[in-house]
Amino acid sequence: MNRIERLRELIASAGADSAIISHPANRRYLSGFPDDDYAPDETSGILIVTGDAAILALSPTNLPWAEATVTPPVEARPWERPWQPFIGKTLRELGARRTLFEDRALSVADHAAIVGAADGVELVPAGARFNALRAVKSREEIAAIARAARITDEALAVALTELEPGMNERQLAWRLERATRELGATGLAFPIIVASGPHSARPHHDPTDRPIAEGEPVTIDMGAALDGYCADLTRTIVLGEAPPIFVDRYNSVLGAQEAALRGIRAGMSGEDADRIARGALIAEGYADQLIHGLGHGVGIFIHEPPSLNANSSDILAPGHVVTIEPGIYFEDWGGIRIEDLGVVTETGLDVLSNAPK
Repeated sequence: MNRIERLRELIASAGADSAIISHPANRRYLSGFPDDDYAPDETSGILIVTGDAAILALSPTNLPWAEATVTPPVEARPWERPWQPFIGKTLRELGARRTLFEDRALSVADHAAIVGAADGVELVPAGARFNALRAVKSREEIAAIARAARITDEALAVALTELEPGMNERQLAWRLERATRELGATGLAFPIIVASGPHSARPHHDPTDRPIAEGEPVTIDMGAALDGYCADLTRTIVLGEAPPIFVDRYNSVLGAQEAALRGIRAGMSGEDADRIARGALIAEGYADQLIHGLGHGVGIFIHEPPSLNANSSDILAPGHVVTIEPGIYFEDWGGIRIEDLGVVTETGLDVLSNAPK
């Protein structure tokens, strides 16, 4: 069954007869059109789906690009501006009566303008229904993510051959980006994180001109984007000889990560998966240093369902691609995080990341 037919089944199961897709990841997944949105209030297109129509409405500027990339049965059509009334008018003309919309990916102003022009068409919040369509990956999607993961592994290895004391975080981040692109990536899955010394106590960090010194933790979080799919990898390293405190803390995180990699399998909840690594680190005395969950899904976007954290009821299924990234963080010293990408199977995880640990 193609993706539009799966969407139509979902629409019917929700008691609706149509849908409008505004989230860029869902739009790409369902239509094939690869452009992203560049601001919350600036869309690159709206996909309209009914029982017998699938129309990607977008700017005439992007029409030739869309016509070359959309996947049948989707048809690209130019909209009239302002685009919001055009969407409402099109729903009316297609005979829609009850339309699912992405209440998590449509502004209040845009929603009001569509409703004002839809003249009797009821817009019904879809919640996370459309995101769920992307959660389980096909063999082709997994192959694309695996290719992106290989590029990520190789780019890290290339860039680290150039690393020496005194290089700053921005310089290393640029070398990582350059290697990623030269190895064939079409882009970055997200801005590369290089966090050295005390900066590595921040799970997320914008690289600065701080020089990287010997003996301190350096956390590198990066991912290639290729053919519309993302990879995600984190390694924490030390230049020169690692001090004993780093070795002890690193081995605790590595042990927790390896336990999760061995223990995760289909049928487990995100909370159960998180508990494996969390329990190991708590047993090592690091309860106060745990500030994020174990991982998240990866696909067209870098953060997708399912979630692996202490509050997640998501059930892991074969074909979910997830990160396994426990970390511990110490103010004024730094942090350690180790992250691999894996595919959930009935019996475990197929790990896609191969960078040394």
